[in-house]
Amino acid sequence: LAQAKLGSRRCRRAARHSSKRARVVRAAMRLFLRTVSGETSAVEADSIASVGEVFGKDAVVFGGVSLGPEAALGEVPGLEEGSTVCEVPRLPGGGDGTEAMGKKNKHTHGLCVRCGKRSYHMQKKRC
Repeated sequence: LAQAKLGSRRCRRAARHSSKRARVVRAAMRLFLRTVSGETSAVEADSIASVGEVFGKDAVVFGGVSLGPEAALGEVPGLEEGSTVCEVPRLPGGGDGTEAMGKKNKHTHGLCVRCGKRSYHMQKKRC
């Protein structure tokens, strides 16, 4: 009988603690959004809301770190009531980057008129 009472106390205590852990803090916070044009607007959001839900498809940066659309606002380090997040333009790009690096000058030797070998140096004009 004593064992059953002790067991029921443990169950109640465990249930009480698990309900505290399961509770999610929903705090509404006011954030400021600075747009690309320089305008600042106030945004109300829950701490459990994702960045994509609050700011849409815009690319958003806070503290020098790009925030992904699936990140929750409460999980972003340093983001709190009154913080300012910046909207940044999405830049087109991709590929291997050869257009940005420029054309390489690797063709140094050509065919020699005198001997016919590929040993004629284009800049030095010598075989």
